[in-house]
Amino acid sequence: MKILYLTFAFQHPSLRGPTRCYHFIKELSQRHEITLLSASRLAIPAEAMEEMAGYTKQMLVFGGNGATKSRGGKLLGRVPGIGARLQREWEYRQAVREMKTAFAELVREKSYDVLLHHGKDLFPVIEDLEGLPIVIDVCDATSMRILGQMAYARPAKRALLGLRYLLVRHLEKKVIRKSPHLTFISCRDREAVLGPGRPAEILPIGVDCEYWKRRAELPNSNTIVMVGVMNYAPNADAAIYLIDQIVPLIRQAIPEVYVYIVGRDPGSALLERGRRKRGLTITGFVDDVRPYLEKAAVAVAPLRYGAGIQNKVLEAMAMEVPVVTTSLAANGLRVEGELNLPVYVADTAEEFAAQVAALLRNPAERARLAREGRRFVEQHYVWSRSAEKLERICQQAATEGRLQERRGAELSTRTAQREPAKATR
Repeated sequence: MKILYLTFAFQHPSLRGPTRCYHFIKELSQRHEITLLSASRLAIPAEAMEEMAGYTKQMLVFGGNGATKSRGGKLLGRVPGIGARLQREWEYRQAVREMKTAFAELVREKSYDVLLHHGKDLFPVIEDLEGLPIVIDVCDATSMRILGQMAYARPAKRALLGLRYLLVRHLEKKVIRKSPHLTFISCRDREAVLGPGRPAEILPIGVDCEYWKRRAELPNSNTIVMVGVMNYAPNADAAIYLIDQIVPLIRQAIPEVYVYIVGRDPGSALLERGRRKRGLTITGFVDDVRPYLEKAAVAVAPLRYGAGIQNKVLEAMAMEVPVVTTSLAANGLRVEGELNLPVYVADTAEEFAAQVAALLRNPAERARLAREGRRFVEQHYVWSRSAEKLERICQQAATEGRLQERRGAELSTRTAQREPAKATR
């Protein structure tokens, strides 16, 4: 197949963000020809561009080179406090507009079997498209994440989030009307977007279990770690919740506990806590998070809102680090046929602290969770399986598209053949 693949962000493991599209491209490129169009808010390392170019027939990336291209972006960048963020958003929207122009030209000039679309922010690019079969990887339920965030926001921000929720929910409805070929990251996210009982394929993320594999034998017995991209609102909220409300309760039972918060782009609130709190390290970006997971006796993910599947939880499980998380994160991991998840679940600060303290005191239970967690990931979260499902869906969409095109051609031929007869009567 000739696949035209649109992604809302350039994805590569070196960028320490989502890698769903990276792995799908890597798998699909072994059997199919891929043209990749990607928008980006980040500067992209040359090595990452080179690797992705090897998987694609053609690759166009819009934005992400770190340079300001427009006068409007430069002006927004001068706004005190939030200028940098406004500038990034302005430039990203400009990148999407450039992508739409390039996309229209590619569709007009070249013949593709199927369009594979990932990223609701890119919907304006494909909104007017007709005639090309579309597979939409909806992935997670953004509206569900925003709704959860509203519960913990200040009143003024809650009103803004409420408006954003309505806009995103409207966008999700437009997205799912665009194609019958939809995929989601979990059953929970599918139900949140489509409602109960509506079918769509589940494509869970995968974990590279050869990479995420423990090398050090023994962790530090009283060390806990949280990993994640810290400019992602659910992660930032979880980290502050951990530091302010959970860790003080853990220290009532285990005074010498040490905490690592590992992930790029921590905000000022996190950095300030890192400076004044004892027994706490905020690392920011690190080249390799595995050594921090290997140090930890317990990995924590106290997410109070969010959507999708939490990569950081699966990666910790693959590294044989026992995990304590919330029911929100745990529900995204649930697999049909599995009755029990090999993680501890707690939803209040008191319960969470008690679960962590209990694990820190029980090496045998930590060892059991470590074994079961690794087995669970190896059994259920494999990129090649999800890529095979995606390939089948793309082939089905392409076949249906060809049949529809053939019927249209036949109908046009029959209509043209009848026209002369009408003219003679």
